[in-house]
Amino acid sequence: MASEWKHYLEEEGYEKFKEAMRLSDEDSKDDPEDEPFRSKYKSREILLEVKEKLKPYLEKNGEQDQELVFLNCVVDLRLGVNYIDTEELHSGEEYLTKVTESTEKYKLDQNAADIYLHALNNLGILWFGRRHPEKALSYLMKAEELYFQYKKEVDGAPKFVAEYLKPNDEEKEKMEHLRNANFENSYTHTLYYMAQVYAKLDESEKSAQCCHKTLQRQLDAHKYNPLDWAINAATLSQYFVTKDEYPQARHCLACAEVIFEEIQFGENENVSEEEKEKNDQGKADIKRCWAKYGLALLEFSRDRLLKATEEETEQDSDETEKEFEKFNLEVTSREEQITCKPLRDFEEARNVFLRVQTWINAAKEFYVFDGRCTDYVELVQDHSKAFKLLAFFELNLDRQCKMHKRRADMLLEVCNELNPQHYLLVVRQLTYELAEIYSGMMDIKYIILKEEGGQPSVHALKKINSLALQSIQKYQAYIDSFKDNKPDLPKDYPELDTRPILVAWFCIGRLYSKIFPLNVKERLDYIKKTEKCYQYLIDYCKGHEKAAECMRSELEVCKEMVALLPVKMEKIRQEAEA
Repeated sequence: MASEWKHYLEEEGYEKFKEAMRLSDEDSKDDPEDEPFRSKYKSREILLEVKEKLKPYLEKNGEQDQELVFLNCVVDLRLGVNYIDTEELHSGEEYLTKVTESTEKYKLDQNAADIYLHALNNLGILWFGRRHPEKALSYLMKAEELYFQYKKEVDGAPKFVAEYLKPNDEEKEKMEHLRNANFENSYTHTLYYMAQVYAKLDESEKSAQCCHKTLQRQLDAHKYNPLDWAINAATLSQYFVTKDEYPQARHCLACAEVIFEEIQFGENENVSEEEKEKNDQGKADIKRCWAKYGLALLEFSRDRLLKATEEETEQDSDETEKEFEKFNLEVTSREEQITCKPLRDFEEARNVFLRVQTWINAAKEFYVFDGRCTDYVELVQDHSKAFKLLAFFELNLDRQCKMHKRRADMLLEVCNELNPQHYLLVVRQLTYELAEIYSGMMDIKYIILKEEGGQPSVHALKKINSLALQSIQKYQAYIDSFKDNKPDLPKDYPELDTRPILVAWFCIGRLYSKIFPLNVKERLDYIKKTEKCYQYLIDYCKGHEKAAECMRSELEVCKEMVALLPVKMEKIRQEAEA
């Protein structure tokens, strides 16, 4: 009987499988938009037809012919994947569950282990797609457990899934190599999916570990898509950045750059516009990750200098040098383009700033204002942040001010080009940042006045007043953006926006108190405006308990100032009348 079903495969079945796989894996890529699953459906029909042909043999032999049972499981596996691909998840789950139930007791059998592992992987994908990451993880952990148990207890790699779907015409030695490579690849896929599931579960460290293992295994097996590998390595770098592990982050980015360049060597005239655009975007995204690395290093170094003693600084430097697992790639020259050590002075910070600026400008070649507006604005904001961080290391106050002026100019240019209706949230962000910049520049000008001593020049006073009024105007524009085309502000602000809005009111009050008045009347007017802003904040917090909680320190200042300002105004009036 066994020879009968094998004869059917040789005569017809293997060709059917070949056609089904071609339809599913190749032809489906060219399916029209109005029939996105046309080739998948055709593939399914063929698989169901072969399954029907094998049914009599199964019914006759049952469990006695294990090879036939496992072949049937492979067909069910392919059908399960097919149903998932066509978004018929319930049917897909039924087929995959049937496969795991049929192969679980044979999971350490050389003929079934890879089938079982594939079914578990696909059930993991299925439940992840259904937004049940915990259940997805349970299947993937089972797959990982099987992999290690099989490697420990069984000699020789298992027969791989695709082997069942074609004639066995490979030499024994070559087949053993293929089986081993495929089994390792199956587990690499397990790790790849686990990385995504852990990320969804906010277990970033476990996600990063799985991602690192996946990338290393792909390199070892020489089985990877250069663009995907490079983007995943660059993404992994951002995890290390969040942990202030800059040697690791830099290494990932250097490797991403090297692997990405493999695409350039394979370029030819047949590359489609879509593929070219995908590669250009990948290149820009790696540049953006480099820029984020540089910004994070500048910020980390600034914070470290602000809070650390010299002894702690030395200790931190030593910790930065700890060993970590590297990818087996030679990337020293790439790593040397930027330091991974904390920055100590302006010159070191400037070197990093210049690299960041170069990467941002390179990314802008793809993320242009017209067409990719949101990304372009984010790059401009990163550029502004780079100037802000560099200014911390600059000891000369005039040069500090010029850096902040550069920030204001670049943000203002973008802000003026954006339609506030279409890009409301972005315009709000930019407007708020501009208000902070003008306020910060005013504070620097105040420090310069104090350090110079003597009678300030009219020009210096006018500059301070101009910056204060520019900041007030931007804070007010930010607040007014919540009117929603109505004449008055809402009685209740959105919860996430409450603190920024009330801080804006607080800052406006402070800014009015910093303006140098031309006369007594103007001075009293500015104090009244300060009082009005502080009183608004007090009144809002009276009616909103959560607002009072998140504005506790500013609220105390407002209450004190509202009590003192009338006394101050009366004193000014008396002095003017005397």
